[in-house]
Amino acid sequence: MSYKHFTGVWSLKMGNLKFEELETVDNIKDVVKNLFDVELNISGGWGYNEHSALIVHDLSMPIEQFMNLFATLRANIEMNLTLDSDKRYGGITVQFEREENHSIENKKLIVATFKISAMRETDYAQFIKEYKENYGKKEFDLADHFKRRKEQTLTRLMDYWFIKDA
Repeated sequence: MSYKHFTGVWSLKMGNLKFEELETVDNIKDVVKNLFDVELNISGGWGYNEHSALIVHDLSMPIEQFMNLFATLRANIEMNLTLDSDKRYGGITVQFEREENHSIENKKLIVATFKISAMRETDYAQFIKEYKENYGKKEFDLADHFKRRKEQTLTRLMDYWFIKDA
């Protein structure tokens, strides 16, 4: 059985970008701990589809908070940590859009869709610098600043597949 899956193609007026899915790892719990110093009782895959769903064994927080945390971690790995410094993205934010529950082969899956926004790390740093140096000055056009930021921001909808084992 197949469900609609967001592929991770980013929309931007200049064209489409595609980020590579993360490779399968033997111990996702250790990878997350080593990269972010976050202890999560998890196993499985990166949650790209029903075959690579992230298995959640135990929760120390509400499931919604956990899913948001994991979406943030994966997005940062995909868009920043695994890329060359000149291709990295910053200002990465995730926003919950919706959740669906599915049963596939006797497994109960949660599919959470997140809207992910980001911009090139160099552009993001320049916008932050501009804002800090000019905020409050009469000649600083705040509306234009945020308009230009929005134009440089990439957005996509991504599905994250979870199996709650707890």
